[in-house]
Amino acid sequence: MSPKKKHKNKRNTAAAPAAPGPAPAGGTRTAEAPSRRRTPVRLDEPKPRWPIALWTLLTLAWLGGTALFFLLILAEGLAMMDPQRSAEPSLRATAWYLVGMVTCALAVPAAGAATAALLRRKIAAGLFTLATAASAIAVFTLAGPAQIIDALRGGLSA
Repeated sequence: MSPKKKHKNKRNTAAAPAAPGPAPAGGTRTAEAPSRRRTPVRLDEPKPRWPIALWTLLTLAWLGGTALFFLLILAEGLAMMDPQRSAEPSLRATAWYLVGMVTCALAVPAAGAATAALLRRKIAAGLFTLATAASAIAVFTLAGPAQIIDALRGGLSA
């Protein structure tokens, strides 16, 4: 008999009296229906999206901030070439732009790598570590760490 026909009249057989035949040893015959337990399907919760937003913001701050402050340093350097203009305010502004560039180039990806490591995001931590290394190579190719520190001391004390 097909499975549909077996289960079609199940309600009727449970209400009907037991069929004639030899009685079991215990006395009366009970209709044993197979147990149908349904286990709920566990749905996975959607992954949180805030880490992706954080990585995006950190990447934009790293790339955009570094490029912006580098352009500001170049523009201020061109402005210092003007003989009619005083060099002291330009030196101070250039030093602050250098602080901003070093922060965006080195501190932002390092903070992203540390945050990703704390959140146990291996790929993001690796990529931000590579970004920190690439930025350090690029910044220290322009000037060594000692030269950058000397430029900051001279510019901020002026």
